[in-house]
Amino acid sequence: MVQELIDQFDEQGNYIGTIDKKIAHQKGLWHKAVHVWIINDNDEIMLQYRCSKKDFFPDIWDVSFAGHIDSGETSIDAAIREGKEELGLDIKSDELKFLFTVKEKLKYKEIISNEFVDVFLLRKNIDLEKLTLQDIEVSKVKYIKIDKFLKNRNNSKENIMYHEYVYNDLKRVLENR
Repeated sequence: MVQELIDQFDEQGNYIGTIDKKIAHQKGLWHKAVHVWIINDNDEIMLQYRCSKKDFFPDIWDVSFAGHIDSGETSIDAAIREGKEELGLDIKSDELKFLFTVKEKLKYKEIISNEFVDVFLLRKNIDLEKLTLQDIEVSKVKYIKIDKFLKNRNNSKENIMYHEYVYNDLKRVLENR
């Protein structure tokens, strides 16, 4: 099996070294990830539906795109890479607006994900029909009105992944847009 190397951090965010992502998730070791939220001119936020084959929270609506930051990679570089891999997007670094970083602890079955998540905003009108979805990651995408998303973000009926700390800060940013 191919190793996916990521940087490891202590709980205060100090760099410790490099580790295999699988081991980080087995032991709940701190590492970094990115979330990118896409918003169009109609005040709609793009959500992706996670593939049913995902090990971590399959079959649920989630952030526009996201991923781990590879060892030695910057969060901007990871965001650009993940946008290309998951959705086929070509993004320039100056299109991404850094919003904030949160500490997020999630557990799903045997996976323990303790992450420092750098959250970005991408304001862009994207034709969903022209996206190239990475089928091992993303089943489908949709836009939802920001107000509806903010109101229903923790409603299980909507089947939207609940990133509590990300959503609290994202809500504050979007309400002040």
